[in-house]
This record gives sequence, C-alpha cells and structure tokens, in this order.
Amino acid sequence: MNHFSLEGEHVKIDYSNPALPPAARNFMPDVYRDGPEYFCVLGAGSDAVILGTGNSAEEAINAWEEAYHLKAGR
Repeated sequence: MNHFSLEGEHVKIDYSNPALPPAARNFMPDVYRDGPEYFCVLGAGSDAVILGTGNSAEEAINAWEEAYHLKAGR
C-alpha cells in the first residue's frame, strides 16, 4: 500500500479543463505530490477513500478516475 503525507505539496488543478475525466471534473479530488509520486485522493477512511497514483498529476487523476468507476461498479 502506498503511504503519503497530506503535508506534501498540494497541486492545484484546473477542474474546468474539459480534457480531464468527467468524474474528476465533477468531484474535484485533491492532488498531492510526495517526492516523485503524485496522489489523487477523495474521501477519508479505508472504506470511503478513492485513491489514484502516478508519476504525474495527470496519471494520478486518470488512475483516480479508474478507481472511482471500479468502486461505483461501472
């Protein structure tokens, strides 16, 4: 399991960008950079959290979008 600190660098994302995936634009998850890795997260607790990781903010957002759809059952 990946561990990261919310004290890492918060990355500002322009969620009005139509190139972003639709669920990410709708829910606007937070994106953080911790060392070389980016984390896109929404929710708290082990059951409610949706997490995506990647080597860039875009990769993390796309991974988050996939995790969202898996959790939503779509």
